[in-house]
Amino acid sequence: MKLNRRKFLHCSAVAAGGLALSGAGMPLYAYDPELVTRNKDETRRSYCGLCHPRCGILLHMKEGKVVQVTGDPDHPVTRGLICERGLLMPEHIHHPDRINYPLKRKGKRGEGKWERISWDQALDETAEKLSRLRDEYGPETLAFTHGTSRTHHWDSRRFYNLFGSPNICGAANICMCPSYATEYATYGGMARGDVRNARCVVIWGRSPAKSSPVQSYPALQHAREQGAKIIVIDPRRIPETEMADMWLQIRPGTDLALMLAWINLIISEDLYDREFVDKWTTGFEELKKAVQKYTPQKVAQITWLSVDQIKESARLYARTSPAVIPYGYGLDKQGVNSNQCARARAILRALTGNLEVPGGEIFSQSPETGKLRGEFDLVASEAISPEQRAKQLGADTYPFFGFPGWERNVKNNKKLPSGYVGAPSMYRTCTAHLRDVFNAAITGRPYPVRAMLSVANNPLLAFPDTRLTFEALKAVDLYVVMEYYMTPSAALADYIFPSATTVEQPQLWTTGGFCMTCPPGIEPLYERRDTYQFYKGLGLRLGQENDWPWKDLEEAYDYVLEPAGVTFKELNKTYGFFGRREYKRYEKYGFGTPSGKVELYSSIFEELGCDPLPEYKEPLWSPEGSPDLAEDYPFILITGSRFMPMYHSEQRQFESARERVPDPLAWMHPDAAGALGLEENQWVKVSSPKGSIRMRLKFSTIMHPRMVDVQHGWWFPERKEEKPELFGVFESNANMLCPVDAEHCSPEIGSWPHSALLCRVEKA
Repeated sequence: MKLNRRKFLHCSAVAAGGLALSGAGMPLYAYDPELVTRNKDETRRSYCGLCHPRCGILLHMKEGKVVQVTGDPDHPVTRGLICERGLLMPEHIHHPDRINYPLKRKGKRGEGKWERISWDQALDETAEKLSRLRDEYGPETLAFTHGTSRTHHWDSRRFYNLFGSPNICGAANICMCPSYATEYATYGGMARGDVRNARCVVIWGRSPAKSSPVQSYPALQHAREQGAKIIVIDPRRIPETEMADMWLQIRPGTDLALMLAWINLIISEDLYDREFVDKWTTGFEELKKAVQKYTPQKVAQITWLSVDQIKESARLYARTSPAVIPYGYGLDKQGVNSNQCARARAILRALTGNLEVPGGEIFSQSPETGKLRGEFDLVASEAISPEQRAKQLGADTYPFFGFPGWERNVKNNKKLPSGYVGAPSMYRTCTAHLRDVFNAAITGRPYPVRAMLSVANNPLLAFPDTRLTFEALKAVDLYVVMEYYMTPSAALADYIFPSATTVEQPQLWTTGGFCMTCPPGIEPLYERRDTYQFYKGLGLRLGQENDWPWKDLEEAYDYVLEPAGVTFKELNKTYGFFGRREYKRYEKYGFGTPSGKVELYSSIFEELGCDPLPEYKEPLWSPEGSPDLAEDYPFILITGSRFMPMYHSEQRQFESARERVPDPLAWMHPDAAGALGLEENQWVKVSSPKGSIRMRLKFSTIMHPRMVDVQHGWWFPERKEEKPELFGVFESNANMLCPVDAEHCSPEIGSWPHSALLCRVEKA
């Protein structure tokens, strides 16, 4: 397969139909009618789903084809802005390498031989094989790997619950879910920072200029313009440091130690909100005792920071109210400390009295959106029996992230009024562990996993230990994929179903206190379908005839909206609605925890055998954790930093995107590279104790001289599909460097490390 040379668009202001705006080195595009292409037949309203947010877009049509995309100036959230990734939508919709029809493998798995079949044949044969495997091994023999909101999640969970399998797994262990589940256990819901109205913003484990340039970064700019203090904690000099009052260049993987030093200082210097702590928290004395050992002097040695930096930053955060520490993905992918980072951040928010106050950390539901039916009403959780729940792979090792933890969070959530913060999500907080799932596929222990589905997910690029993933996908009797393109993982499938683009299907987006419609701009092209049609089609063939009552997604969304007395079509006329924010609702209802208070000492963690108080653990592959190993691997490795216009392993097929970023890059400080005799732009070999990959070297002074930052998600659609090449999936894939062994994972939920590892760099 070759990269297509027909260029649908260039990432420019003219192509965007707008004016390029500066965004800390990240161009945004504002709608400008003078620059919109004139030779169009019509314009249709839709939304972009090329990454996680649902930014409003306009599709400019010519002869039934999307020829241009601009931001929708009437959209209530994004207000006409889109980023350069959004400009790729026409290329994505009409790309000649899209999978447009169901495919069935011919010959051996991974030979690259396919035949086109009908949807009915593909569903019939898949369902027949699943039925046979279920009869032989039980429903738990089916596993599933999911991606991050490129499609839907509730429909997959509904299918699996009805089928009887508890073995859904994916990136949840490292992608917001460690924080989500932990915050439910700590104070009964996930809080979202009111950045625009905050007086102090701590950017920790995220770079909104790169990860959310249309929504989060403008909010930060607004806060700064209003005089807010900004603290940036990041091992790189990210764009946000240019507006920061303090930048702490922390050693990767030591964030929890710094948080505990902050907690210690805030308590010892009496900077905490005594009234809130006394009335609305439990476990303060135990916390106070536990953090006394995390002195600024000790933590300075751990983190590479100065004592003054630790003290001054803690005081600035504690004394400047209201303050927020917005969620950041960077803390979720550090391995052993991931969950306790989320605990410590939640504790900091509570100690300083910043929960449920204007400009502080607010639970996302509003009274209006709380009335709607949610995921809990759609997933049919009651359909999966206690006996099947008990078979969830990994739940014995990580019960907090399996059914035991989820059931406890649900029980406590029910103490609150309906819709107060929303019920704990199954797909975010109740998953099997992929290491156990993959090992069960390979070894048959503790029972055989003989079938897997992957929907909008590319496991070979999404998960650590790529070889383990590869062996698992080869081992199963049935592997079924629903995808946009032929990916390295899809190349190993038995059946591939064509997935509709986001603009070819509706979505209802309820988050942050608002309910927003995401309308389809075009009908699905060729034979693409949405995931609801896929799961419903399988379910109807597997004995679930009475369990899929909605004809399509829009009818399902009408069911969600029914309590508000409005349909999806009616709501779409106004884009949706925003709820009223209410503050300090805990004064009426308490918190959704066993005690009804913020649990600084977590009773749920204790009950499930986890540390009830945060305690820093040195990562195994670190200069201090393995000093002998560090002699051979002298650099600290991080992966996963966002870069435009790619998103994870996507957009590698796009000519316009590859013009911007043609090769996989490894970033080093020029002084460190020079000491090794390395030159910029040469190909280098980056190795960890796990494996090696090939990258093109780039110099950057934003890096600490002892760090290496490797881009993730790289494969090469222009390479050969068939094994052993598989589009070059093993050549420059950062996950080849990342372990998933238990000693590297967080003991609470099994978060594996994509950062804070050891590596060396040499000429390729």
